[in-house]
Amino acid sequence: MSMFNKSQFKFSETFNNSNGKTSGSGFLGVILGIITGVSFIAGTIGWFLNITDVMEFFDKVLQLGFLSSILLGVRKIAGTINNNKEENKIEKPSEI
Repeated sequence: MSMFNKSQFKFSETFNNSNGKTSGSGFLGVILGIITGVSFIAGTIGWFLNITDVMEFFDKVLQLGFLSSILLGVRKIAGTINNNKEENKIEKPSEI
């Protein structure tokens, strides 16, 4: 039994907050995640080709991966905070 339903997934939703607005941190997080994946593959190829200073490169790739995950986490946290603020708004009683 698959938990992932392809018909309900839209790639554009990875950039959006829970309220539907486009998130800058989400966009940058996804882009940095893609760059991190490609960089890791390039570093692995460099490791097998015995290129010097590959370990320093992997250190930078690891930092980039952490930055990507932090940005994606900020997107989720900010969306949750914004939704809670909208739900907890107290309407002022109309004056007669």
